[in-house]
Amino acid sequence: MIPHFYILGSKTERPVSRRTIFTDGAPDATFRPGIDVELSHWIPNTTPDVYAADTSTEICMNFISQNDTDEWDLAINNHVDVDGVLAVFTLVHSKQAMLHRETIIQAAEMGDFSNWGNHAAQILYQGLTVLMDDLKAKKTDTQHVYEACFKQTFSLLEGRTDDVRVVQGMEALQQSVNRVESGGILRREVHARFAHYHIPFTLVKASLAKTLKIPAFNEEIKDDMWLHPQVRNRLDKEKIQLVSAEAEQGWYYDVWYPGYMWADTPHSWRAPGFIFNGSTNGYMYGYEPLEAAVRTLQKLETANGTWMLAHELSPFSSISGRNFPVVLSFLSENNQPAASELPPERVVLILASAFE
Repeated sequence: MIPHFYILGSKTERPVSRRTIFTDGAPDATFRPGIDVELSHWIPNTTPDVYAADTSTEICMNFISQNDTDEWDLAINNHVDVDGVLAVFTLVHSKQAMLHRETIIQAAEMGDFSNWGNHAAQILYQGLTVLMDDLKAKKTDTQHVYEACFKQTFSLLEGRTDDVRVVQGMEALQQSVNRVESGGILRREVHARFAHYHIPFTLVKASLAKTLKIPAFNEEIKDDMWLHPQVRNRLDKEKIQLVSAEAEQGWYYDVWYPGYMWADTPHSWRAPGFIFNGSTNGYMYGYEPLEAAVRTLQKLETANGTWMLAHELSPFSSISGRNFPVVLSFLSENNQPAASELPPERVVLILASAFE
């Protein structure tokens, strides 16, 4: 186990270190090549290939399973999110982490990518997220946030939680699963890299906000969506996903890329179009087959609005008025979701062909 950890930006004193592990974030100017090591999926990174994985947490799992860590005495991160907390937890509490390897990795994937996780991972993700949000709202020092999250991780891994928001989040996620499995929301796998989900008019009429919501990065799971991205990613994680929703006059549309595309994810399909722009986790987007499909949609469109395609992306932004990982939406002139007059069967045919 790594005996000490430190979160950059904390007002607490940083421990002196013989050899430091920088995880889940870019190292600062104190990084010593040949002495220290980076274990991160941020782009760019210098993580050794032998440890490479989709999340920083799994990278740290690989590191501790392949190394005697006695010579390493400090783990450093620079921000607060579930993958960051669990990456440092893995280094500092290695024995406990390895006992719950899959649960911890899946919780990290839920945080960074909105992936699906098993029930234990859902509890861990939700429990850490609500605690982080509470502590950040109180402006708690980041070092103390991590300390509290480590304590909470032990409790959550044992299935202990007294926060009603954890239970409510799990219930909301299960309701979302039930809508898909019952056919209340229609799912169709068009081909190996393209899936279509259709939200019917009854749900849209009941709540347009729950129809159109795109959650923020590492957001608490709530009953504020009809179709959570984690539920789509349960079956279609490595696909482009078209979500359509039937309005009174027309259909709303969003095209979602895999939520992991912002990171260095060597074990997952890399969808086309992302071009690293040189800024940490920043991308330009350009994919001519999709651009051609968008031109076709715009030519056929008879409603007032624009088929808006993203040109710059980060884990926190994409199209104005929407959010990552949506790369295409039909929007009004003030960048708000608008109803297209093109029916889903036509839109699916045009868009799916771009990714075959």
